[in-house]
Amino acid sequence: MMRIINSILAVLICVLAHSQSMLPLVQDTNINACNHELSLSGVVDFQSTSIGKDITKSFIYGGFIDDAMKLSSSNRHDEINRFGIDLNTEVVYKNHKVNLFKDSLKGLLIKGGVFSFSSLIYSKDLFDMAFYGNDMFTGDTAYFTGSQFNSVSFQKIGIGWLNKKSKSSFSLNFIGVNNYLNGVINESYLYNSQDADSLEFLLSGEGMRSNNSSYYKGFGLAIDMDYRFKMKKNEKEFVHFQLVMRNLGFAYSFNTENYIANGVATVGSYQINDLINSESIFSNPEEVSEGLSDTIITKGSLVMLPAMFQFTKLVDYNSLNQFQGFFGFRGYLNNAYVPMLFGGLDFKAAKWCRFGAQASYGGFSQLRWGMYSSFNFKNFNLGIASENLFSKTGESILIKLSCAF
Repeated sequence: MMRIINSILAVLICVLAHSQSMLPLVQDTNINACNHELSLSGVVDFQSTSIGKDITKSFIYGGFIDDAMKLSSSNRHDEINRFGIDLNTEVVYKNHKVNLFKDSLKGLLIKGGVFSFSSLIYSKDLFDMAFYGNDMFTGDTAYFTGSQFNSVSFQKIGIGWLNKKSKSSFSLNFIGVNNYLNGVINESYLYNSQDADSLEFLLSGEGMRSNNSSYYKGFGLAIDMDYRFKMKKNEKEFVHFQLVMRNLGFAYSFNTENYIANGVATVGSYQINDLINSESIFSNPEEVSEGLSDTIITKGSLVMLPAMFQFTKLVDYNSLNQFQGFFGFRGYLNNAYVPMLFGGLDFKAAKWCRFGAQASYGGFSQLRWGMYSSFNFKNFNLGIASENLFSKTGESILIKLSCAF
């Protein structure tokens, strides 16, 4: 049972050690003059309602977490808190010369990508227990009820079609799952006696993780859809909109270990130092995972991918207006992600250069401010953006390169 308590602390640390798509703002309805188009995009985005980005970066890049960093983050915590990381990179090839289905407006689309998505819902007591140990709960009870964690990494390769004029597209993707971790704590507390000589620990919950020595732990299918449409604004102008679905699908994970825990344990004083100073959560993760449960069942499991949905009012590339507004919302099939609303202003500094600023609310955090810049040349495009510039609890960087030939 000692390992069970260690495992609760390990869950928060492991998920932390593991952030959105660049807003697709521009709509160009011109037929592409080149026959081929290749784009590469990358995203690193982590955000939280409470955990300071200095702590997160120390886990990711390495570094020392001092008392001031822990205190600052602890003071930001409410009873329920959220944290998430989105890491992905994707390559997309579009062939405008091919006429699929004998339709002159339908071209070929091929894509491939690598995705990693992790999320956490947790109590303030779980954070304090992980970073301060049980000393601050002497004669008190720490509650972990309602905490949830999810992490999945996968690769995909897809093929589909695109509309050469509207830029709408659809693809069917083959998914290969690399790792999967999921769990929920239905009820849990830890009571530390007044003399700090014993602990009482309750854990009722369940979890699962992929347990396979193969590089791919499972396979599945998913669809991507990018639907563009327009509404008439006046006699000369239209307003363009986009509806995106990405990674909507499932995978089947082989040999998934399913854990079920439901019990109370009392820990004596001779074990408390082991609880605080134990290194087994890092040196023997399999032993830690087994310690989470009273029952372990190994079987195949269906994994729901963290699909993303986004609706956006687009910027019209062909508009004569120097300033254009945009807005929309984004959501993920994930319990920790709150639907995010965003809006902003696009500025056309020159025919080849655009800048923009935006505000968003929701996701894994709260209010965020961002900026982007886009440089468009004859056969080359570079976009750089951040959706989280000034927050103390997150950062994001988004880069996209495109070329036509």
